[in-house]
Amino acid sequence: MPVNEGPGQLAGDSTALPVAYKPASPEEASAIAAGDALFKNNCAQCHAVNDKVVGPALAGITKRRPISWLLPWVKNSSKVIASGDEYAVKLFNDNGKQQMPSFPQLSDKDIKSIVAWVNSQEGSSAQTGAVAVR
Repeated sequence: MPVNEGPGQLAGDSTALPVAYKPASPEEASAIAAGDALFKNNCAQCHAVNDKVVGPALAGITKRRPISWLLPWVKNSSKVIASGDEYAVKLFNDNGKQQMPSFPQLSDKDIKSIVAWVNSQEGSSAQTGAVAVR
């Protein structure tokens, strides 16, 4: 086998396929599993991890906004926009003024589980959730 070929690599391709994320603890694994189900039931209609669908791609979300911002956003984005939050207004405008539905039924723990699942999927080539339409 040539030097640049190996498991998970194509001939002439020096990049390996992404390695599956390994949770640090059983608690994290549980949160990720819960987040997977919550994402599929509440978010996948409009979001994917690595692609823009109706709403923005969610990869790197915790690098863009802290969890303390994400919790009220998910529960009631229109309230955050109405408060004049600069990032919220820009997000709303950049996405065709499409209003994200409110999810007041999701607890802080639910939202943190969704975020944990999203973080575990970043960079994955396997698409879970919605399929981007171009």
